[in-house]
Amino acid sequence: MLAPRCRVILFRVVPLCICALLLAGGGAYCSGAPSREELLERPAAGVVAGSNVNVRDRPSTKGKSLGRLGEDGYWEELVVVDAAPGDDGRIWYKILSEKLGEGWMHGRFLRFEGLDDPLGRFFMTLRRDFGTNPAMTERRLGKPLKTERKTFRPEDYPEDVTSVDLRYPGGNVVFWIMRKVPFLVEADFEEGVAFGPITFGDDSEKVERLLGDPHEVRNRVWTYHSGMRRVHIGFGLGPNGEASVNRLIFERDAY
Repeated sequence: MLAPRCRVILFRVVPLCICALLLAGGGAYCSGAPSREELLERPAAGVVAGSNVNVRDRPSTKGKSLGRLGEDGYWEELVVVDAAPGDDGRIWYKILSEKLGEGWMHGRFLRFEGLDDPLGRFFMTLRRDFGTNPAMTERRLGKPLKTERKTFRPEDYPEDVTSVDLRYPGGNVVFWIMRKVPFLVEADFEEGVAFGPITFGDDSEKVERLLGDPHEVRNRVWTYHSGMRRVHIGFGLGPNGEASVNRLIFERDAY
């Protein structure tokens, strides 16, 4: 059985996009930034370009602050899922944050990365669909059959971690709570939940068309990886020897 693998994360220098303000859809978009329609279909990765940036409950400086991101010593990859013009005429982006949950951030404080990486965008879709914390997972997938919690100290990590395992009829979703912040480490299903555009019963040609050639093939399992994220797609054989998807696993290294 495939299980999450942990590696030490090397903090990367995140490329910053250079923005040119263009009027589009009633707001000012950064040149090269994805449109609202694109984000709704394919979420993108974003990072905070500033310090102590407010995340609000609506796209307005008058919205309630849910907290701040961009603090010294804290970094996370945000999932950008929507865009809307604010009352200042500029574009705000709806983001999913591990630390703060779901909220809106002013576009001037957000930078995109990996827009031209189809596999990275696929992983962002999975993070959107499963959520960035257990409560968000329940809103998306419904109440789990069972939730298991345990506290342990992982190898090569200096503090205790709490594992939250949400178990559903066809599989499970696992978060690690590290320094009070949830981190999605695994989603493993054998039925019932689509992984973005990939569903159970799909043939290998569709998977290859969507994700390209797998990086590894072993025992009818195709593996794709990008950075510290992986997806494993298992295939079963039908009565006529045709291959179809029968297992889907998403993994992220927590540290």
